[in-house]
Amino acid sequence: MAVALALTGTMSVAGSAFAATGAVHRDSIPKGVHLTVWSWWGKPEITVEQQLANKWAKAHGDTVSVILQTQSFQFFATAARSGKGPDVIFGMPHDNNGVFQQEGLLAPVTNLNPKMYNPYTMEAVTIAGKQWAYPVSVQSIALFYNKKLIHTPPKTWAQFVKDANAHGFGFAQHNLYYDYAYIGGMGGYVFKDNHGTLDPNNIGLDNAGSVKAFALLHSMDWTYHWMTPSTTGNISVANFQSGKVGMILDGPWDVSKMLSSKIDLGVAQLPSLPNGKPATPFLGVITAAVSSRSHNIPAAQSLAQYMANEGQMSYFKVNADLPAIVSLQKSKVVQTNQYDAGFIAALKYAFPMPNIPQMSSVWSADTIIGNIIKGQISAKAGATQFVKNIKTAIQVQG
Repeated sequence: MAVALALTGTMSVAGSAFAATGAVHRDSIPKGVHLTVWSWWGKPEITVEQQLANKWAKAHGDTVSVILQTQSFQFFATAARSGKGPDVIFGMPHDNNGVFQQEGLLAPVTNLNPKMYNPYTMEAVTIAGKQWAYPVSVQSIALFYNKKLIHTPPKTWAQFVKDANAHGFGFAQHNLYYDYAYIGGMGGYVFKDNHGTLDPNNIGLDNAGSVKAFALLHSMDWTYHWMTPSTTGNISVANFQSGKVGMILDGPWDVSKMLSSKIDLGVAQLPSLPNGKPATPFLGVITAAVSSRSHNIPAAQSLAQYMANEGQMSYFKVNADLPAIVSLQKSKVVQTNQYDAGFIAALKYAFPMPNIPQMSSVWSADTIIGNIIKGQISAKAGATQFVKNIKTAIQVQG
């Protein structure tokens, strides 16, 4: 998220949260080692990361380098295999961890207290019954609305339709990440969740609920006429910034952009769907993880946990990144931020993006959604083809 906030109290926040986890004792960490952290979080978070790393290093008699990584996430895997990767990877969205865990490139985390987090946050960092990353921040999409046009955000589908008809609506309609709010809420799913284990052989993107959701997406263009099939996420954002539409679906990463456009921005939980059920946006968890190729895994685990837990309110203060720790989400500082309070409300029904490796095959196949929206294929036939394409991609993936 990019709401500009003052950097204050960077080293003094969340101390009690860290103490409650039972972190690795200092005496068990060797002195004189050097650790490397690769961070996919940019400025200003990386400044906080280095400050926290320095504090940890001073306490343990070690040194730490925090390096801003601009390569793709997969670059970590390439480097780790060759023995040239970092000890800690930071700022990694949780859905990437499944691929790395499958390849044996991650070390399990230690001393992670599940009571500190929402169950779905824990599910996001759990693979095969073990936790492989420390949650740092959580994010999801919510309803952005122009307060000058819409004084009270709609809570029901009927209210939403009325406001959208009057003031317009748009979002990245061709993208499964955004569409899942409707798919999950209408009864669809990506992979069947069997008591915390995702089954890649049971794909629910062609069930009755998913078909209804795809039909609903089509109707937004052809029945309600809120968008045209060529409307993209960028077009929707631009239309909202200019005041052409009164509502969009968007995430915390675009708040600062809206505020710079002088929009009287409101952020709220998504309204209920035509079936009366809540919308279910994807939950994303920004994580810290430890490379299994590190020569100092206990030290790396201690460092990753410290940077993850101790920094959560500091990341919030510099860039309004929502804390993953529930007690911090409930803090006055977070709750009185009108934008983040809206995102926290949106998280109530959020569902974690699948973190198993097969999810990459889903992303590669979601172009079929654009064909459904264009009317080139029906919702039912498109859903059937979507799942067929996913299964083919999974077979190729191996």
